Amino acid sequence: MKLKVGLFIGIAVVVIAGGVLLAAKGKDAASQAESRKQGVLEAEQKMVVYDKSKGTIVKTNAAAGDSVKQGDVLFHVKSAEGAEVDVLSPEEGLISRIMVKPGDQLAPGMPVAVVQKTSYYADLYVQEGEIHKLDVNKSVQVRFPYLKRSAQVDGVVASISAAPQFANLRMTRERGQADLSMFLVRIAVNANADLLPGMTAEVDLDEIAD
Repeated sequence: MKLKVGLFIGIAVVVIAGGVLLAAKGKDAASQAESRKQGVLEAEQKMVVYDKSKGTIVKTNAAAGDSVKQGDVLFHVKSAEGAEVDVLSPEEGLISRIMVKPGDQLAPGMPVAVVQKTSYYADLYVQEGEIHKLDVNKSVQVRFPYLKRSAQVDGVVASISAAPQFANLRMTRERGQADLSMFLVRIAVNANADLLPGMTAEVDLDEIAD
């Protein structure tokens, strides 16, 4: 009986010591979770607005889902004065929405289409103790952990908020101890065939050199 008790105590000591060592090295589960920042992949969208004089759509050259380049003709319009006017794509990307059809009357400032740009981004919240690792235009590796096959792409820090966005409440608070300030960081990612808006993007801050 004494042997069993001694064995259990020995195992407990080893487990506790191992946990303390991992925590000291920042490799415990809580520390690892804190260093891995996740956000949702988003696609930048550009609204196409008709900016000429009143007119009527004569022909549409694009449909939802079509790829377009900057300057491609999306619509042919006949103005009230009888002139022919072209509505051009302001960006390269995909047509995500067409909002008008042939025969529709257009007025200045009227939205006619939405173009989904070829660049994606993910917004992450980084605590004040880690924000020094990031600078605008710094390259970072972005992982997509829930893809069937591992995917890792190059990303760039596009922006960092000038002030904390909110305070992350500590689970335990000692007297005089403030909550952790969280900064909003936007990571820009080039689109590719494997990536879709809505996917989970992850950046491991432990992999970034100070």
